[in-house]
Amino acid sequence: MGMSSSLPTVIVADPDPSTQQQLVRLLEANFRCVVTGSLRETAQAIQREYPALLVLELDQPDGDGVAFIQYLQADPFLRRILIACVTQRRAVMDKIRAFRAGADDYLVKPLTPAANFTGRMLLLRRAGHIARVAR
Repeated sequence: MGMSSSLPTVIVADPDPSTQQQLVRLLEANFRCVVTGSLRETAQAIQREYPALLVLELDQPDGDGVAFIQYLQADPFLRRILIACVTQRRAVMDKIRAFRAGADDYLVKPLTPAANFTGRMLLLRRAGHIARVAR
C-alpha cells in the first residue's frame, strides 16, 4: 500500500538546479516535493498545491524572498504555510529581516551536515502544527 498520497507537500523554491536536486533528495522520503525556480512560479504553485512547507531561497531571479514572505503573511490562509529559508544570505541582518517577516527557520548554504536539515524540517512541521493554530 503506497504512502505517497498522505505525504505533506513541500515547495522547494530555488533558482539553482543543483540545490533543487539536493533539497529534493533530502526531503523526498518525508514530503511530496514540488520544485520552482522563481517567485512567480512559487506563487502559482502555492495556489495550486497549498503546501505544508515552503523551502525558500531569498535570492530569486524575479524579486526578494523577504518581500514574498511578507506577501504570504498578509493572507490569513497562506500565512499558515511554514517557511524555511535555505539561502546564501549569511548576514545576521538578513536573518533578522526574514524572521521579522514571518520565516519559521533560517539555514545558510551549504547545508552541513545535510542529514541535520531533514530532521529540522520534520521538527518544524510538527512544531508548526501547534504554533499555527495559536496565530
